[in-house]
Amino acid sequence: MIIDFHAHTFPPKIAAPVLQKLQRLSRSRPFTDGTADGLRRSMEHAGVDVSVLLPVMTNTGQVRKLNEAAARTNEHWRETGLLSFGGMHPDTPNIREELSHAQQLGLRGIKLHPAYQGTDFDDIRYLRIIDRACELGLIVLTHAGWDIGMPEHNFCSVRHVQRVMREVSPDKLVLAHMGGWHDWEAVEQELAGLPLYFDTAFSTGDILPAPGTTRTPEESHNLRQAQFVRLVRRHGADRVLFATDSPWSDQAETLHFVRTAGFSEAELNALLGGNAQKLLGI
Repeated sequence: MIIDFHAHTFPPKIAAPVLQKLQRLSRSRPFTDGTADGLRRSMEHAGVDVSVLLPVMTNTGQVRKLNEAAARTNEHWRETGLLSFGGMHPDTPNIREELSHAQQLGLRGIKLHPAYQGTDFDDIRYLRIIDRACELGLIVLTHAGWDIGMPEHNFCSVRHVQRVMREVSPDKLVLAHMGGWHDWEAVEQELAGLPLYFDTAFSTGDILPAPGTTRTPEESHNLRQAQFVRLVRRHGADRVLFATDSPWSDQAETLHFVRTAGFSEAELNALLGGNAQKLLGI
């Protein structure tokens, strides 16, 4: 089973304007139309069996609504291949109750996005969220490293992650973007080998510029295969999850990148789905 642990979709009515806005911010192009149907077409083309959907809560009013929508999506995940996490916002006043509600809905995890939520990852509000999620057995997946559309401040740096690990010691923490987008040298030195997970979302190959935009050569490169393999092995292939950040990376191209990087069959089986199956319990 091939599992993409990091994907995004939007309701059809807003998908086009949302993608247009995000293209302007990121100066990168999407590879689907941002809808669930578009993602499923991509999955069929690439041979991906399951995609984990990650909603991002940008205000507190979305938390209950989007978590309940995620639960409805999951009623049919075995047929659709779309399995949704919930989310949480650091300003939510009743964090403990909302996380309990997420667990009662059957959600397997939550997504945090420090950059979009304007809060450093080691903020006490996030520490409380992560601690409570651990109590409930929920996976916590966070955007990690720089955000391509918000280059002014790194809201989830290596230093932030180190403090979270010291203060809370979460057992199901997933750092997106191979531990920290475009901070991979520090990740390799300071985070690799810790008892947490990395996902591979938007971390491999080249970034294609959105129409009407340009990127310098330095801005256009993510991890090359040799550096990617070294970081995976330094961290441990049993702690890395295949992921794309669809629609911002092409699922078929990302699969090809991983499959041709030089991993053993056992490593590939773990990376492409085995680790995710164990973590998700599916």
